[in-house]
Amino acid sequence: MKVIVSIYRKLLRLQFWRWRHVNYPVLGLFAMILVWDTATQLFLKTGVSSHGEFPVNSISAGFSYLHAIAMEPAIWLGVLTLILAFITWLAIIARIDLSKAHPATSISYVTVTIASAVFLNETISLLKFCGIIVIILGVYLVAE
Repeated sequence: MKVIVSIYRKLLRLQFWRWRHVNYPVLGLFAMILVWDTATQLFLKTGVSSHGEFPVNSISAGFSYLHAIAMEPAIWLGVLTLILAFITWLAIIARIDLSKAHPATSISYVTVTIASAVFLNETISLLKFCGIIVIILGVYLVAE
């Protein structure tokens, strides 16, 4: 957790760091939204993985697919974490400017990619790794 806080301090020079003090509640909310969003993506991917691709060839097959995945506990966990992320997001934008808050959420692209490699055994190629670096640099530049 200390590493995440350190990275956030260095990369996201948001308005609440300007006076050399950290707004820990907002920093905590950012950490929470990263956890909720990453968990949402992992749960939804896990829930649909056992059912194959979404059928686009017929409406009835599409409804059958939706019914089948609606019975998956992982899908419901994904919906729950999505709701938690939404509530956390409202708490964040109530405290700081949207123009400062929104770019910081791009870090979730990084956390989802890393979590996918750890929990879903997906690979991170050199190109993906370079993309992660570009995203982090982009967040830094937009937050300036």
